[in-house]
Amino acid sequence: MTELALVGDIGGTNSRFGLVEPGSTQLSRVAVQKNDNFTSLEDSIAAYVQSQGLTGLASAAVAVAGPVEGEWVALTNRDWRFTRETLRTAAKARSFRLLNDFEALALALPHLAGDDIVQIGGETPAKPAVKIVLGPGTGLGMATLAPLPEGGWMALPGEVGHISLPVQTREEFEWREKMTLPGVLFESEDAITGGGLLRMYRAVAEHPALSTPEEVLQAALAGTDEAAVKTLDQFITWLARIAGDAAMTMQARGGVYLAGGIAPSIVDVLKTGTFRTIFQEKGRLAHVMRPIPVYVIVDRFPAFKGCAAAIADMR
Repeated sequence: MTELALVGDIGGTNSRFGLVEPGSTQLSRVAVQKNDNFTSLEDSIAAYVQSQGLTGLASAAVAVAGPVEGEWVALTNRDWRFTRETLRTAAKARSFRLLNDFEALALALPHLAGDDIVQIGGETPAKPAVKIVLGPGTGLGMATLAPLPEGGWMALPGEVGHISLPVQTREEFEWREKMTLPGVLFESEDAITGGGLLRMYRAVAEHPALSTPEEVLQAALAGTDEAAVKTLDQFITWLARIAGDAAMTMQARGGVYLAGGIAPSIVDVLKTGTFRTIFQEKGRLAHVMRPIPVYVIVDRFPAFKGCAAAIADMR
């Protein structure tokens, strides 16, 4: 019987698990578990393994929302601490790989195609080239994927969420000023996230009637709240500038991939609106940007493919 490997994608609210055959990205037995139902990540992993009737696994790779340096690792948005060995033991796996969530997304990029992605302009690269993935969700994450000379890829996690917000006009400066707390540095993820979307709306609406990021997004897409529409337009402008700056900095000729929960929900606006024009607005070097494709990741579990790719590399 073929041995199986565990893949996991761990956020602050949910833990997602699935199984693959080592060397394959074909996913099976996906389960989403509420973190509130468990006291630790080890308990959550052990519960999934037990629910699948598994007595042992060939390997496991788990992506977590947080930095993965050092022996002890902690989630950014949940009070869970663990080591690679405690997770390996919980998974009953012979080998184990721990990844940052955007590192896993980067490793997934070569395996995304067809219905997994929606392309917004640019040209499909003829040969392997640098790719980047970034995505607004709870935070604003990023990673780069670079082709290796001997074949294969290397993922490089980044921190685009902590760069300065790319404001250019007087109105944008005034908008940012309304959102900035005294003595607190304003970062890009203070605007280009779900929470940032709500923060932007409250700063621009004279009488804010919406109370969640989801309400702001829905009202903007439906055109039922003028301030929400203006908020989404500016959100897309700043996202396009950040994506364009990152693509120019890394010379990401292999493409820019937009991940997270927000981008798929606004994919039609990204395709038909000003996103692409703003993305490639780089003056004398606009010709460098025009061929760079942008993709929206619409696959529900893209990090699993990155975890599966990491498992294949361990063989």
